[in-house]
Amino acid sequence: MLFYSDAMDLRHLKTLLAIAEHRTFVAAADVIGLTQSAVSLHVKALEDELGARLFDRTRRPPALTAEGRTLVERAREIVRLCNGLGEGIHDERLAGTLRLGVVPTCLTGMMPLALASLRAAQPHLGVRVISGPSADLADGVRKGRLDVAMVSEPMDLATGLVWRPVVREPLMVIAPENAPGKTGRELLETLPYIRFQKSAWAGQMIDLHLRDREIRVTADMEIDSLEAISELVAHGLGVSVVPRRQLAPDFPPGVRALPFGDPPLSRAIGLVERVEGEKVGLVNALFQELLRLSDTSSIS
Repeated sequence: MLFYSDAMDLRHLKTLLAIAEHRTFVAAADVIGLTQSAVSLHVKALEDELGARLFDRTRRPPALTAEGRTLVERAREIVRLCNGLGEGIHDERLAGTLRLGVVPTCLTGMMPLALASLRAAQPHLGVRVISGPSADLADGVRKGRLDVAMVSEPMDLATGLVWRPVVREPLMVIAPENAPGKTGRELLETLPYIRFQKSAWAGQMIDLHLRDREIRVTADMEIDSLEAISELVAHGLGVSVVPRRQLAPDFPPGVRALPFGDPPLSRAIGLVERVEGEKVGLVNALFQELLRLSDTSSIS
C-alpha cells in the first residue's frame, strides 16, 4: 500500500511519468531537460516519501515495481487534473505564452488568421512561433521545447504524443500551362521533376505515392517552399506534386493543376501535442479556432 505525503512535488511525479513513457532514466532526462542524476534524485525523493521501492534496480534498465506501476497510474490522473485546473475558470481570458511550431507550408493561410483571431479575442495571450520540418517540430514538442506544433500527419508518432487532424488538403500535380500531356502521370514522366523537400513528412509521403504508382520521375531540383516550387513551375522549369492549401493564395498564373492519383490523394494537417501537456487551455483554443476556419468535413 502506498502512503501519500502532503508535500509530494508535482515535478517528481512528472519525472516518474517521463521514465514510464520513455523506458529509461537517460531518455527521460533528455526529454524533460534534466540531468540523469537529477532524475534519480526525483525518484529517490518519491521513494522516501512513499516508503516504497518504485523501481527494481537489479534489472537493466531498472523496471517499475508493482508499487511503481500503481503510482504511475495515479500520477497520470493527478497531473491531468492539475493541468486542467484553469479550465472553466479562465476560459474567457486566456493568458500566458504559447510556444508554437508551424511547418513552412502552413505559415500562410489559416494559421495567421487563427492567431490574429485569438490575439484579438485574448489580448493577454502571447505566442512564440518557430518554423521547421514536421519531424523537428514534433521532436521539439516531445522534449518540451514547444507546447504544440502544426504538422503534416505523421507516419509514426513518438510515445507520449498525440496528433489531432485539422484539415485535409488535396495533392495536385502542377505543370506549366502549355505543357504537353493530358494526365498527371504523363506530365510527371515527361517533364523535369521538382521534388518537395525529402526531409519533410509531406515530401516523404509524396515520394512514397510516386513509388507505389510506379511513376518514374527525373528530379532536377529539391525545394522546401511551396511558393518557390509554384513559381518555378509557372516559369516552365518543371512539374511537381504539392498540396493545395486552404485559405492560402492559389497557384500563380501559368500553372496547370490536376488531381494526383485516382482516386485523388490528399495530406492531412493537424496539431501534435504531448499527452500530458501543460498548456491545455491555450492549445484547445487554437485547435477550435483552426477548426472554425477549416472545412472539417473532409477529415476522416
